[in-house]
Amino acid sequence: MFDKRLFSVVPGVGRLVAGKAALLWVTLLANIAFAITLVMFLFDLLNAADPHRPVTANCQITPNGGCAPAPGLADIHIAMTPNQAVPYIVAFIVIAAIRYAATRGATHLGFLAAEKVKLALRQNMIRKMHALGPSYSNTVRTSSVVQLAGEGVEQVQSFFDLFLPQLFYSVLAPITLFVVLLPVNLPAAVTLLVCAPLIVLIVGLVAMSAARVFKKYWGKYTDLGATFLDDLQGLETLKNFDADKAAHATMNRRAEEFRVMTMKVLQIQLRSLSVMDLVAYGGAAAGIGVALWQYVSYGVNLPGVLLIVLLSADFFIPLRQLGSYFHVAMNGMTSSRKILDLLDTPEPDHGSAAMPDADVTVRFDGVGFRYADTAAESNTTDTYALRDASFIARPGELTAIVGISGSGKSTAAGLLAGRLTGYTGSITFTGDDPSGSETVELRDASLDSLLAGVTIVSATSHLFHDTLRANLLMADPDATDDDLWHALELARIADFVHAQPNGLDMPIDEGASNLSGGQKQRIALARGLLHDSAITVFDEATSNVDADSERLILDAIHDLASAGKTVIMITHRMANAVDTDRVAVFDHGTVVETGTHDELMAEGGEYARLFRVQSAVEEFGECGGGSSSCVDDRGVRDTVLCGAGLGSPQSAGADSSPQRGEPEHANTSEARRPGGSPQSAGADSSPQRGEPEPGMATVALIRRLLGEASPLAGFMAAAVVCGVIGHLSATLLPTFGVIGLFALAGHPVWGIGVVPAVIGLAVCAVLRGAMRYVEQFMNHNVAFRLLALFRDKAFGALRRLAPAKLAGRGKGDLVALITTDVELLEIFFAHTISPVVIAVVTSIAFAALLAGLNPWFALLLVIAHLTVGVALPRLFAARVTPLGAQIRKTSAELDDYVLDGMRGMDETIRFNQGERRVASITERTMALWNRRGRLSRANGVFAGLGGVLVELFTVIAAAIALTLAFADSLSVPNSIVAVTLISSSFGPTLALSALPANLTQTFASARRLFALMDETPAVEEHGTAVPDYTGMTLDHVTFAYPGNESAVMPTILNDVSLSVPRSGVLGVQGRSGAGKSTMLKLLMRYWDPDSGVVRMSGVDLRAVDAQHRRLLQAMLAQETYLFDGTIRENLLLADPHANDEDLADACRSASVTDLIDSLPNGLDTAVGELGDRLSEGERQRIGLARVFLRRADLVLFDEPTSRLDALNEAVILRSIDDLAHGTTDGPAVMLVSHRESAMRIADRIIHVD
Repeated sequence: MFDKRLFSVVPGVGRLVAGKAALLWVTLLANIAFAITLVMFLFDLLNAADPHRPVTANCQITPNGGCAPAPGLADIHIAMTPNQAVPYIVAFIVIAAIRYAATRGATHLGFLAAEKVKLALRQNMIRKMHALGPSYSNTVRTSSVVQLAGEGVEQVQSFFDLFLPQLFYSVLAPITLFVVLLPVNLPAAVTLLVCAPLIVLIVGLVAMSAARVFKKYWGKYTDLGATFLDDLQGLETLKNFDADKAAHATMNRRAEEFRVMTMKVLQIQLRSLSVMDLVAYGGAAAGIGVALWQYVSYGVNLPGVLLIVLLSADFFIPLRQLGSYFHVAMNGMTSSRKILDLLDTPEPDHGSAAMPDADVTVRFDGVGFRYADTAAESNTTDTYALRDASFIARPGELTAIVGISGSGKSTAAGLLAGRLTGYTGSITFTGDDPSGSETVELRDASLDSLLAGVTIVSATSHLFHDTLRANLLMADPDATDDDLWHALELARIADFVHAQPNGLDMPIDEGASNLSGGQKQRIALARGLLHDSAITVFDEATSNVDADSERLILDAIHDLASAGKTVIMITHRMANAVDTDRVAVFDHGTVVETGTHDELMAEGGEYARLFRVQSAVEEFGECGGGSSSCVDDRGVRDTVLCGAGLGSPQSAGADSSPQRGEPEHANTSEARRPGGSPQSAGADSSPQRGEPEPGMATVALIRRLLGEASPLAGFMAAAVVCGVIGHLSATLLPTFGVIGLFALAGHPVWGIGVVPAVIGLAVCAVLRGAMRYVEQFMNHNVAFRLLALFRDKAFGALRRLAPAKLAGRGKGDLVALITTDVELLEIFFAHTISPVVIAVVTSIAFAALLAGLNPWFALLLVIAHLTVGVALPRLFAARVTPLGAQIRKTSAELDDYVLDGMRGMDETIRFNQGERRVASITERTMALWNRRGRLSRANGVFAGLGGVLVELFTVIAAAIALTLAFADSLSVPNSIVAVTLISSSFGPTLALSALPANLTQTFASARRLFALMDETPAVEEHGTAVPDYTGMTLDHVTFAYPGNESAVMPTILNDVSLSVPRSGVLGVQGRSGAGKSTMLKLLMRYWDPDSGVVRMSGVDLRAVDAQHRRLLQAMLAQETYLFDGTIRENLLLADPHANDEDLADACRSASVTDLIDSLPNGLDTAVGELGDRLSEGERQRIGLARVFLRRADLVLFDEPTSRLDALNEAVILRSIDDLAHGTTDGPAVMLVSHRESAMRIADRIIHVD
């Protein structure tokens, strides 16, 4: 039923599970001892009411030797002296202490077992990812691992904490009870024992039939999580293309599919629970019925029957509890199998040879490679990414690899890095050791030596959400501060770090959003230099940075080669190859030329052609490249005007702009706060993660949750009615047994005879099973509908807040919000609302019944239920309420850390820091463990107190029965019925006493969700104007990113005025961090200015309808986001109604047609998670095609050619120029770029500084 491999994950966990099962068994023994002691305590009462008592008690000898009838119940005097009561009191105290200790111990051991397994699974999963090495992404999906490491691991908790111990305990309990009742009455004991295995049979049959459904259930859940993660990460793209509404609908559809699947799972569980209840209560009724029959047959006395009645339920409670855990157990088993399957993933073969550690020559000799998915789909040689590629990179030299996008450059880097495996030909590393050269084949090198010997610095190098120091120390954990500063100086970034208040301890926001592209690249470079490997590969390390940053990075790369390292630089920028020592030219997967720049130019081959194309691009626009007249190259970095903006804005679309190519200047301030993030600043003003929303008190929170549920009040009312009937049936079943017993003894209670009492037993058994199904179905139907509603509202809130308020926020936290936090609301909607009402109604009903027996019992029940159902939960809640927010906050931080670690898995593996990452995850898991441990200890304490209080009030009821019998022996039948009813009435109220342990996290999750829903977006989109596009203006705009109360944010744009015309190309240049992207965000209305006005067609942008504005605008951001789907699906975001001809035109304009035609599935080729099956340049061109397909009136480009080769850059620039100037009604283009070549097509140039 469960995978035994789980026990091998954590040595000793089996002992913890067995320990909890043993302690549960001890609590059963305590219950048995309590029932026996209670019957003995009441023995005189029971014996007095028993007409079957010994003859000596029924006949007295008269003085003349005759026999007189023994006195009846009314004539018997019942009394108990204090000395007689003391042993019972001591026994009750000892039993209560044992029960309390066993309950606490069982709770603690279950918690330890679950937490140890969860910790071990997380550790093993991360270690497995590291063991898979750089090629991990070829085997597993990041989103799957993130879900398994988060929610998947959490699902295992209930399996080890609840299900497994209960499974073993459920075997022990019936056998133990059988042994105890065997001396009391054999037929009754056999009847109860025979019925018990039927529940086990039902659980087994359901498990076999439901396994496939649960697998689909978990699949739907992971699909929902993966969809949300993908949409969340790409929400800015979705919103810019006005596709977020469609994505929202898709997510709702998946959420509804998940709800439907969940209801199918629930119906399977509820059917099994109903049958189990029928068997359990029917079995108990059968056992009691047999006992009554045995009583009539003199097989058992009245106290013996009462003991059977009191213990009959215990035969079935453990098995029923096991059935109730079935749902969470199946979830745990399903997720654990997926985790174990991941842990069993075959690891790639690595050699054992050590690579040379200095002066290493890299040689590619006839290397071929094709990607596995492509190879499986096609047998043609055209699918090879590399084919017979050969080149050499020597130590002390800078070797450049150039070629058009898709020519195999990054594939070669992937092979060197070990990220790709399965090449043909030979890749060798040869060391120049004075004692003799040593050559190692890449496939024969050990993984550790490969990671130590090769460093990769790419355009997408990941910086972790941590401090700068922590990021640098990944490369060399033993580095001193002097070492770190030296690396920063070599990377030309030390001055920037010195200027930060925290220096080396400056924070790095998520996604390095508080750094410019150039700063991020230079920090990644410094980290690579600290690694101090013999071979360093720079894969487009200068893309997407300004000219100053590019120059600084190139200087550092040349210095590294001069220091004797083997340096390989992959670049699209042909100018970067001019001063290198050797150039390898890639074309369609083959190295077609090698040599120096001068040699290759003299040969006039592919390199010379690419270089001439680059030169032509640099001159594009001067000699007829575009449709405008030629102008001289203007120095756009001349002295920058300070103090004033551009003056009064011109009329949108007015023909008064400077001539094409002429620079203007915009006054801005530094766009980055030290160690902070303008993007993340918007998130600072929101309530802190995991903390209660200010003013959202618990009462107000409950009122709001009930308000959300009010439309489904009818379903909840039906659940309450069925729940009341079901719980009344469960409590009255043993009560009818006792009533039937006294009817047989000649003392009917309420005038009920034996036959009606037996019928009552049967009716209660049937009603309990039927009502349980309806109650739980209604409750969960309400809950799952509301969970879908909350997912809908949460995603709607994210859409409203995106993109400004979500930048810099932890994506793992947001994923947890819409998955774990929403799921936790089920506890309130399914397990709190109706149980509270049921507890109140049943308590009133029980009090009314007891009042008919004796008012003292009714008063006791009211006090008991108020104590157990109100006072105890309030004390429990007061103790654990702060823990809920702390647990959710710590859990969210762990989710963030795991997701950040998965996004930076390449760097973690590359720098061989897997164990350090595991140690950090362990530390954070232990922090969560400690907080949950406090909750678990409190849960154990109050669960134990609940059991003790039930026993206490039962004993008090027995004492009242004795007291009443002292005064009136005729009260014995009513009193025994009352004691039985009270002892079995605590089910609903005990459920309430356990609620705070779960509600503390549920309320914390609800606060987090409501805080998200209530957060004010950066801009309120209530505009209704729908003007035609005639231009846009910034009119004396001043803007600073919002900060928190303790942060003073610098002004980014200071009194800036700018006109974006109706048509033509407006070029924008400036250093990194100068505010260029901020201008675009204001035009796209990510933010509103602090002062001044942004206008579209003369209309205040705030008054323009948001959907209409997005139809008029399109933007290509610096980072092109591709969703985990096909190329076609990614393109259709821009225009869902586009046909194949439209797609082909857009792809042609973006120079991506050749790539698509080379793919076996063309437009239907999957791009992979985050588009990782494509190169950077290929992703960027698909992003460009998407923008071209939009056919917007204003197109904003943020570094559109930063990752493209010269040839594709030329094609793209011509396409952009043709887009703007090809027709008289072409769109306006605002082009932000660091490249001079891109500015050649601009009609105006703005320099931002």
